[in-house]
Amino acid sequence: MKYIIPATLVFALLAAWLCTYTVSKTDYVVLTRFGKPVGTISTPGLYFKRPGFLETVNRIERRTHIFNTKPIQLLLGDKNPIIITCYICWRVKDPLLFFQSLLARDIATQKLSDMVNSQMGNALGEFKLDNIINIDPGRVKLDDLEHRISANTNASAAERYGVEVVEVGIRRLAYPTVVTDAVYNRMRSEREKEARKFRAEGREEATKIRAKADREAKEIMAKAFKEAEIIKGEGDRKALEIYADAYEKDHSFFEFLKSMELYKNILDEKTTVIMSTDSDLFKRLKHLQEDAAHE
Repeated sequence: MKYIIPATLVFALLAAWLCTYTVSKTDYVVLTRFGKPVGTISTPGLYFKRPGFLETVNRIERRTHIFNTKPIQLLLGDKNPIIITCYICWRVKDPLLFFQSLLARDIATQKLSDMVNSQMGNALGEFKLDNIINIDPGRVKLDDLEHRISANTNASAAERYGVEVVEVGIRRLAYPTVVTDAVYNRMRSEREKEARKFRAEGREEATKIRAKADREAKEIMAKAFKEAEIIKGEGDRKALEIYADAYEKDHSFFEFLKSMELYKNILDEKTTVIMSTDSDLFKRLKHLQEDAAHE
């Protein structure tokens, strides 16, 4: 009797292990009976089934997967070759269809990679090299390319494999050696064009600055000349007033000073003067000599 209870307990545990299973939040479960699907469960919880040799629990991960495709060389619409690597984000949308068509994640990865490469080859025929790489962001059409490929791949994958393609993006772009030089030359040409444009704008701005500076300099010089002429005129006026006052006070002395200034300007050590005895200079020099003799 004492062995009956443990045996019953072991049998009950074994039956529970064989006839129960759990579904988590991260999984779908496709229940099969002798390999044929008989049910799909997506709600988390504890469930019962027939023993394992009768019904099998097939778990399918429901979380989003991401992988990178292998590099592939394709032709653009302008016949330029380009090497593209994409990334693909996907998740299972219909677990029963996924189980029946693909079964495994590795197979899904291969199928999706082939579909994306096929869609990429079709779409690139409508794009040129300028739409893939360009210094003008407005001419780059990578977003349109990614959106088109993602939408087309998602529609086909959902219908055929029960898979939702969340996003397809371009991870890396490269150029074959045959077009690398051409790409670099075009980029260099575009940069030189931009440089010439900036230099021309700089020269234009420099010309404007020099013209403005020359105009301001001329205005300053004209203003300074005007002020100088006014000052000179004012000085001449005051000098004439002083001369006039001096002349009114002593006519003869004023004339004597003016004549002395004149003689000083025209006579030097190398000057020979022949004068009349009636000239004022002769008379004044004679008076000076007589005065010196008396002294």
